[in-house]
Parts: sequence; C-alpha cells; structure tokens
Amino acid sequence: MSGGEWQGTPLIRTTDVGDTSLLELGFLDVTQLDEDHRIEQFHLDLPASVAVAKRFEFTVRWKSADTPEEWNWASSTGHNARVALRPRLADSGKAPASYWRQQLRSLLRPACSDDTLPPPATAIADSWQVLSTSASCMFKPCEFDNAASGADFFGQLEAIDGMLAFARKDPFWIIPRAGADASVAAGLDVVLVLVELSSGAYAALMPFAKDAPTKHTVVFRTGPSNTLYLRASPALDSAPSSIRVAASVSRHAHDAIHDLFERIQQTLPHSGIDELGTHCQPAHATSLSGSMGYCTWNTFYQQVSHGGVVSVLSEICRAGRTANQPVPEWVVIDDGWQTTTQDNSQGQLSEISANNDKFPGQLKQTVQALAELGVTRVGVWHALWGYWGGIDPLGLLAQRYKLEKYQRKWCPAVKTESEVWLISKTCIAAFYDEFYQWLHGQGVTFVKVDYQAAFETLELDGSDAYAMYDAYYDAVESAALKYFGPGSVVYCMAQTPHLILRTLQHLNSTTTALQREILRNSDDYYPDEPESHGWHIYCNMANALWSRQLQSRFAVDWDMFQPGKPESHIHAAARTLSGGPLYITGSATNYSHQDLASVLGHTGRTPLPSPPLISSSCLFADMTATAGFLVGSTTLVDESAVIISVYNVFHELIVAPVLVSQIFADSTASDSTGDNRYAIHQQSTGRVRICQTLGDMYTLALQPLACDVLTVARMAMFRSADRSATLYAICIGDTSRYAGIGVVERNVFGVVQKPAPGTPVPRSGSPLGSGSQRQWILRARVAGGCNGITFALQACESTSEAHSLPVSVQSVRVQGCEIDEWEYLNDTDVLTVAFQAT
Repeated sequence: MSGGEWQGTPLIRTTDVGDTSLLELGFLDVTQLDEDHRIEQFHLDLPASVAVAKRFEFTVRWKSADTPEEWNWASSTGHNARVALRPRLADSGKAPASYWRQQLRSLLRPACSDDTLPPPATAIADSWQVLSTSASCMFKPCEFDNAASGADFFGQLEAIDGMLAFARKDPFWIIPRAGADASVAAGLDVVLVLVELSSGAYAALMPFAKDAPTKHTVVFRTGPSNTLYLRASPALDSAPSSIRVAASVSRHAHDAIHDLFERIQQTLPHSGIDELGTHCQPAHATSLSGSMGYCTWNTFYQQVSHGGVVSVLSEICRAGRTANQPVPEWVVIDDGWQTTTQDNSQGQLSEISANNDKFPGQLKQTVQALAELGVTRVGVWHALWGYWGGIDPLGLLAQRYKLEKYQRKWCPAVKTESEVWLISKTCIAAFYDEFYQWLHGQGVTFVKVDYQAAFETLELDGSDAYAMYDAYYDAVESAALKYFGPGSVVYCMAQTPHLILRTLQHLNSTTTALQREILRNSDDYYPDEPESHGWHIYCNMANALWSRQLQSRFAVDWDMFQPGKPESHIHAAARTLSGGPLYITGSATNYSHQDLASVLGHTGRTPLPSPPLISSSCLFADMTATAGFLVGSTTLVDESAVIISVYNVFHELIVAPVLVSQIFADSTASDSTGDNRYAIHQQSTGRVRICQTLGDMYTLALQPLACDVLTVARMAMFRSADRSATLYAICIGDTSRYAGIGVVERNVFGVVQKPAPGTPVPRSGSPLGSGSQRQWILRARVAGGCNGITFALQACESTSEAHSLPVSVQSVRVQGCEIDEWEYLNDTDVLTVAFQAT
C-alpha cells in the first residue's frame, strides 16, 4: 500500500455459485495518479445472505507500517461506499405476457383504510398494450377537483427502489431530480417520472390531456410516502374525460420512456396540420449537426456588431487554418442585432431590420464578409414573440400589424410584472412570412427561436394561451420551411409539455413538411460559473432519456461552449458525443488555447446520429453529488460498436471500474459472450486492446471535470478458403477524434488468399515471427473529413484459436479515398492507414 488513502468501489457483478450469490467488491488506491504511487486492487467475495436489507454500506480497514498496532478505517458511517442488492430480472424473452402487466399493476398502492394516509388510488387502467418485453396502459383518474384543491390525488407508488423526476425548473426548462423516493421533486411540477421497481424493471409515467393536448398542461406534484397528485393548468372544474396518465414498464429505462411516448402518440388526435412549404427551399448541404459552428452570445452578449463578428471570426479562421485546427462552418448571430427599444428583458421590437448602428450594411454585409472566410451558413436569434418585451406599440411594426396587450406576471424566470404588446394570432402568419422573407434576402439560412414557453408567463385563460402557442408555432414553421428549407429552426427555451405533446401529435400526421429541427436539451452554458459545468453535462445526459424519443423530429442541442477554459475539454468531448450540433463561442485567444482537433478531428465533423444513453447505474443519483462516474453509451447503426463516454462531474478524483460488458449488452440488446472477439480503444491513451470476451471491469481514474471514451467494437470473423485460418478484424475509425468510429459507414473484408510468390512484406517491416503468412484484403467505407483510420486485426489458426499468426496485408482500401501510406504495428495487432480524400 502507498499513500495511505483507499477507496472501496462496487463492481456490481453477481456470480452464482450453486445456491449462493457472491457480490464481488474491488478496492482501489486513489493516489495512483502520481508516478511515485501505484494502484492496488483487491477482491472480496461477499455472500449476499449477509445483508439484512436491500442496501448496505461497506468500508475497508488496514494497518500501516508506522502504526502496526492500530487499525485504520477508510471512511465513516453514512459516507462509505454503498451496495444495492436486487434480484435478477426475469428473462424478458421467456416471461409470459402477464408478467409485464402485473409489474405495471403493482406500481400503484392498493386501497388502504389507514386514515393517516391519502385516499386510495382511484385510477383505472384501460387501453392496455402488452408485449413480450414490456407493457403499457392508460390510467384514467375517476375524480378530479383541480379548481378546489389545486391538485388531486392520483396514487401512491409502491415498492420502488429509486425515482428520476423530470421537473419544470421554470416555464422554459426541464431538469432531472434523482433520488430514492418522490421527495426529490418536492414543490416542483413534474412532467415525467421514471422509477425502478423492486423487481429490477423500470416504469415511466406521464400525465397529459388526451382530447385537447394543446389546451391544458397536466403535471404531477409529489407528496410524502411516494404519493402523486395531478395538477392541471388551467384549473379544471370537474373530472374531464381527457385527463390520462400514460404508464409503461420495461427491462430498460429508455425502452420504458420510448413505449410511454409511443402510447401517448397513439392516443392523441390526428394532427390537422396542412401541407407546409409547397415551394420550400431545398435542404442545405451543410447541416448544423454535422459541422462545427460559432455563436456570438458569450463573446459579445447584446453588444454584438458587424465589425465585432467579422473581426473575431477572421482571427479564429486564420489561427485555425495555420494550426490545422477545425474552424467554424456556420455562425449564429445571437441576441443584440435587432432594432429594439432596449437591450434587456423589457426591450421591444420596433422593426424587422437590423440595428443600423451595429450593422450599418444590414445583415447582408455581414453574411457576405463571413462567406469570404469560408462560413457556409449564417443564422440569427429572435424571441418567439419578437423580442423579450414583445412589440413596440409605437414602432413601425405596430403600423402594419394588429397588436394586443397582455399582462406579464412575475415568475422566477421573468422577475417582473409588465404590459406586453404582441402581434395578434390572426396576423402572426403574415408577420413571419414578411420577417423570414427579409432574412432570406439578407442571406440568412436559419433561425434560433428563443423564449418559446413565454406564453405561460402571461395572465391568460389556458385556451387563449395555447391558441397563441399554436398560431405562433405554425407561423414560424411554415415560414422557415418556405424561405430556409428543412432543418432551419433551433427551438430554445422550449422545454414545455405543450411542445412535447404538439410534437407527438404532429408525428401522427402524414405531412412531409415536418423535418428534423434542433431542440435545446438543457439550460444555458455558463462559462463563468464553475459549479455549473458538471451539472450541465449531467443534465443533458439525463434529459436525453426523454428528448431522444423525439429524434424523428429533433436533434438535441447541448448549447455552445467556450474553448480555452480549464473545463472546456469535457464540454468539447460531450458535444462531440451528443448527437447534436457542436459550436463554440469566445475570442480567438480562447480558441487558440485549446487543441480542438484532438477532440473533433481536423475538420470539426460530428458524425454521431443520436444522443448517448445514460447508464442505469447513474439514473437515480445526482451524479454531481455522487462519487461515481457519469456514463453514457452511443450505439452505431449496425450495433457492432458502442461508444462509452465516461465523465467525472463530481468535485473529487474518482477511481472506479466501468462495466464494459454490461453497457455493451444493454446498448446493443445482444449477448456479449460466445464466439466473439472485441477491440477496445481508449481515447486518453490511444491503446487498442483485443480480447476474446468482454471483461466486466475497465478501471479508469479521472480528475474532476475530466472525461474519457472507450470504443468497444465487435470484430468480424472470416475464415480462409481452405478453412485453415481465421481473421478477426474491425475498422475502429479515426482514432484521433472522440467519436472517430462514427465515421465508419461500413466494414468490408475480402476473401483470405494464399500468398503469391514474391509477395513483398508490409512497409512497416517483417511481420511478427517467421511462420507461415497469409494475405488479407481489408476495405472500409468511411465518411469524409478524416485523415486516417485504424484497423484492429488478429489472425488465428482454426485448430488453435489462441495462437496468433503473423498477418501479411496484401491491400488496404478505403472507398472514396486515396491511400497515402499504411503501417502494421506488430506489437499491438493494429493497422493504421493514412489517406487523402479524392
């Protein structure tokens, strides 16, 4: 032992030995990062029967050389590592259909005569859908007296081991609240609840208005003893037939939420949306989600100007190309460019044109200047109802459009009471048509529409508020599609139940007009608030559980980040792996102080198709306050590879294992055992390890706000024509970037061939050993924008699988590229190929 400090870490692996379950615990020296210290690991098989409860703590003790007579303890009661014991979930493929129905039925507490408890649940489950791996239903509340009590009792959750509540921080954002019970969401409006049942299954519940989803917002309120109440806005006078609580249960958390949204979508009325954008512009070649961008907000805030934008982007592009770093391909000009009465929350929009003092040549001059720097798309910010304070009743817009006056009420997000003048819903379509036509003429190709939940801050009847919502949304979407084309709207401050239900309802439509837009997945990035950075990563990872269910309509956006900050590396890596757009802010000096190419690759491409799934071990704890890794996994389309992203969002060093085999199996829904081989690439070290089976543990050590990525790929197996040898191979992509395997579109391997007389050896020198050689043809198809790819290879005698043979590579082909050079690294079974795009 060295350093004198130890940390106990659960491996969460149960081994069945006869009738006894053994829980294996690992103990790691947390001072191992210093070269003068080493990491020690010990194992203990602990019979599960010693635990008198489902959850218990463990610690370690030792004697040091200085005080051999005294025992030292690693921690103290309440601060030790914790172990949760739960039974293995029944094999979902073999369970009868009634199993999942019963899991969901047992979720709510039955009738109870105890007068100290709330009244028993009166909800009735109807409209069941039961599959071999899950079940879902609709709970219909029998009584509802929202007008009198503000909320009505729905039910009491029974036998749950953890809760993740997605609650409303304010009208604009949804945040995760995780813990052992419903108390984690006390006092908050809860949109969606995810719970872990004592059986190990996951159940999800969400209230909504079935027949009129755009007229009422229905949320949960939590009470003692895991009670749930329903609260509707606007208040309901009686029990309407439209109020429902969708519920689902499944083996995996993300499947439970997927089934939940699917059931809600099936229940909503068919969207009456008309075909939009008959003459819409074609889709842009540069997708916001596929390349690096730049946002002006944290650089200039509301003091943005033509000169400032062009100057900063000129310096960034010059510095980036000199240093072979990725440079922005698109730019969003954020708040501050418009003609308004003030640059604050009370400011009102006077005219659609840009502020003449800040943009003397209007936006066209700025767009043209940025195009000369290589920027292919420029977008602008605006609030859904014009500006933060609405429309100036004395401005030019008031002369062309009918305005209506509303009262804005105080709330934590607005913190003011004031009058707001808004364009009437009867002519908002004409306004947006004029506004976006003008922007299109200026060269703008997309918009960031902010403040989208703002109608909930007005003193309106519910029907009026949601009628305004729908009129404004329809106007924005129609005009954006007409003048900018698909994928041209960023939905910001829009995490309202209204938008979720509206999206699900529109997915019922057969219209082809609704294209994949971008949805902000969390509150803002705050570069100058140190405590916010870990929370930002955790919040986005957790929110992706529900936002990814809308990905047929939305890509998720984790917001911008500022390079050059101490915490910028974790932000850059997280954005690369987010499945959404990646864009920076800040000065050229900040940009020059960070090697973005080591995270994104030299082109700044972000090729991942979807956001990561948060690991089940992170679901029911606030990971910013938990001494454990925040882990996510992203599965590639063919399920042959999984990218495991690991973050330390805690305030101290963490040394702990990552359960690779469990994550791979959960992510791919396939068995990680059998006749397989795997290649594991660790981003921080660049090492590639080939193994016949995935081990349970891959130990990592990360400082606060540090991250690492493990790429786990199942290798393809090919036998030689004479069946005498087997090749295991996989292209693991561009290992210079965090999401490098995302550039691999297809692995293709040719037939094994016998060596031709006089075949030259590889350029890297003679292969390992002097035994017989076989030749292999390796091919891959990769997306553009990478400078090289890596193959992991292993050749074995069919009669002796454990015996690795030398590999002679006859040819390496990458479709769409010219091979520059390749090198086989004998000691690591890795082939690297450098190439140039044709």
